[in-house]
Amino acid sequence: MKLILCVIVLLVAHASHDAASPRDEPRWNEVASNDGSWIVRWRLLVEGKPAELPLARKRFTIELQIESTGDPQETPTAVLVDAQMPEHLHGMNVAPIIALTTGAVGSALATAEGMLFHMSGRWEVDVDIDDGTTVERAQWNITLP
Repeated sequence: MKLILCVIVLLVAHASHDAASPRDEPRWNEVASNDGSWIVRWRLLVEGKPAELPLARKRFTIELQIESTGDPQETPTAVLVDAQMPEHLHGMNVAPIIALTTGAVGSALATAEGMLFHMSGRWEVDVDIDDGTTVERAQWNITLP
């Protein structure tokens, strides 16, 4: 009986050690849109799991949480995600597939799947948020060695 209990304890301890805790996952990054109407939280996913930089020459997804900072009834009706290298005067060679899901009033979740930074250097990521009346952009830089 003691042997069975020891084996169970060891199996549970091993399983909990192997399971990633939320503290182990990459943190969400946050940026305000250019006019401050939206807060965009973002993180990178590879094969559906949170990932860290760098991601040169590997397909990934950008996961977004978008919240209105003003009118609590305002919700994005469309989101566009793109990236370019300003110093090289070109963008990505692929077009991501964007999925938008409205969450609670004043917020939305979106994913841009199939992103690919095909070379090292500074990438500027643009997220255009359309509320049906205006389009506002959130931007950030990702530099790959």
